[in-house]
Amino acid sequence: MSIVKSIEKSKDGTIKFHYDEGYNAVLIPHYNGKNTLCVSSQLGCAMDCQFCLTAKLKFKKNLDSKQIVEQFEEALFYLSKKENIQSKLNKKAKYHSKELITSIVFMGMGEPLNNTENVITACNYLNKTYFYPYKKITISTSGIIPEMNKLIDMKQKIPLALSLHSPFQDIRNKIMPGLKLFDIKDLVKVCNKYNLKNRQKIMIEYLMIGGLTDRDEDIEELITLGLDKMTNFNLIPLNSPMLLYGKEYLSSDLKRCEFFKRKLIAAGFKCFIRENMGNDIEAACGMLSGNLSTLNKDKTLKKNSLN
Repeated sequence: MSIVKSIEKSKDGTIKFHYDEGYNAVLIPHYNGKNTLCVSSQLGCAMDCQFCLTAKLKFKKNLDSKQIVEQFEEALFYLSKKENIQSKLNKKAKYHSKELITSIVFMGMGEPLNNTENVITACNYLNKTYFYPYKKITISTSGIIPEMNKLIDMKQKIPLALSLHSPFQDIRNKIMPGLKLFDIKDLVKVCNKYNLKNRQKIMIEYLMIGGLTDRDEDIEELITLGLDKMTNFNLIPLNSPMLLYGKEYLSSDLKRCEFFKRKLIAAGFKCFIRENMGNDIEAACGMLSGNLSTLNKDKTLKKNSLN
């Protein structure tokens, strides 16, 4: 059994769970009373994405299905206490789990589709034991095409997200060197296959990096890649500086993000700009490293605190 050794709380309400083996889960509150749980599937990661702190750990191990489920149960217990539901395993908590945790995203530490069997086993358990709908779970991948095809062919219709981050192969290879085997043209084909087979909209996650992925040529190429109009785009501002071949890159500004959004919508796609949550405790996208946040490293955190 994995143990939560400490909990950090952001000024925006985001909760970061630190597990004794070194991985994290993140609970993200929304203004409408909903909560998203971001779970980890691995300790470390082998993909070597240059913008991601998890990659600095390298790959350590796959989390088993029980460790994945425990992240959900710990977050459910945390919220159950706030809602005065006394037991994390009682019937009331089980039946109301999807109201307490309104969505689960495999966007924490690791590449979920390098650990597909345990990820799907955990999803099936949550569906059977907690009556959690598959449609409320999203698996995010950096683009492991054979495993994406397996997911598409399953009877469970689990929403899928692809971290694309550049429409140009050479730039994608530089910022995501672990994905060099997978061609962008083939990724487009599998995305369109997902949309056609499941009649669901795949989510393209796109990192906005100033001067690298947010240029005029990037948006023009992105629009003409051949992704069908069922595709959704989620623009993600870079959360921490990235060093690439000796040059430091920072996030695009909001004005540039809005420009990309307008262009994508005008081209017939849906598009959203992701709101950064939990930056002050290093819980935002690409910031999970298994460590306490810089602001809290010199503080003693109360174990399993619910405050």
